Amino acid sequence: MSVNELRHPKEKLYRTLCLAIGGLIWIAALLGTVFGILLFLLPIALVLWISERFFRATIFGNSVQVTDHQYAKLNAIIQDVAKQQGLTKVPETFVVNSGGFTNALAIKFLSTKYILLFSSLVDLLWEDNDTDRLRMVIAHELAHHSAGHVSFWSNLLMKPAMFIPFLGAAYSRACELTADRIAASCVPHNQEAAVTAMITLASGSQVLTSHTSVAAFKQQEQRIPTVFGFIQEILSSHPRMTKRIDHIQRYYATRPQPVAAAA
Repeated sequence: MSVNELRHPKEKLYRTLCLAIGGLIWIAALLGTVFGILLFLLPIALVLWISERFFRATIFGNSVQVTDHQYAKLNAIIQDVAKQQGLTKVPETFVVNSGGFTNALAIKFLSTKYILLFSSLVDLLWEDNDTDRLRMVIAHELAHHSAGHVSFWSNLLMKPAMFIPFLGAAYSRACELTADRIAASCVPHNQEAAVTAMITLASGSQVLTSHTSVAAFKQQEQRIPTVFGFIQEILSSHPRMTKRIDHIQRYYATRPQPVAAAA
């Protein structure tokens, strides 16, 4: 799998803009001040290291780590998807008591990578005989790591560009679409599961999932007021779920098909 080939075109554009603008601002602000750079970066590194130590104390003491000996079936999915995405070091993964909230997070402190799976999300997507829905969501979070979205140095370089109105949110939305494409490539033969995972997250109901019309849900996008929908979109860090499902379906429709082996 080539992660770079799966990046959404908008992420490539916004990432290039953010890196270029952020880099220029950093150069202008720090040119010739090597000591200033060190004085700026060292406290940040120290704060991150301390934060990561407190985070580990909290997460290991209050959540359940996914390993070969704990939730082995879930761990097998994580290991397989990480291998698909070319991750040489699999993020440490934990199931967190979410109190009803359905979410998952990709986090990185310096060199340590984490995935947090909210317990309600796992309950919502888990199927004993078909794990592709959960695989889609896990692959999405791992994709943020494999695509470098949580890279400390890249994000630090781009940080000044995030102060430009709407650019940071646009980049974030593009990253989400990239992660969706990478995740979809990890369930290449099950578009239904990939789309259903998104539908389930939108409704928050496992019971209603099989009764939900994907076409009718996508048509809701047409009912969104044009001006306010545009404003809502440019202020959001995530695309609307109606648009995410449309992008996923278009990815499946246009992705290169594997060439059959000659007889």
